[in-house]
Amino acid sequence: MAADSSQPLRVELAQVGGFPCLKPLGEVDIASVSTLQEALGRELDAGHTRLIVNLQELAYLDSTGLGCIAAARRRARDAGGDLVLACAQPRILRLLSITGLDQVFTVCRHEAEAAAALGTG
Repeated sequence: MAADSSQPLRVELAQVGGFPCLKPLGEVDIASVSTLQEALGRELDAGHTRLIVNLQELAYLDSTGLGCIAAARRRARDAGGDLVLACAQPRILRLLSITGLDQVFTVCRHEAEAAAALGTG
């Protein structure tokens, strides 16, 4: 799976509803998870404690990626914020369901819904 990957993981950053929205593109696995970790860490270090992570364009997500996102959510919540997922991709939604993380994270179908879930303030 990851051996066929021709492009490294990229993480795009945008603002949606006034909140940072990180969009990983490619595959998140043990070899690439540090790229996502660093992007999330930069936002949290900058004091952005309410974040959106859009998983819609992921080609692959393994347990290290899930752990990275869960750790960032924990850090955001410890600082009084939250991390909300945006994803309508059936494969990723099934993974979240199988792992029970759909009960931990707020999962929205679109970025705008995720921003609304984060509220204002």
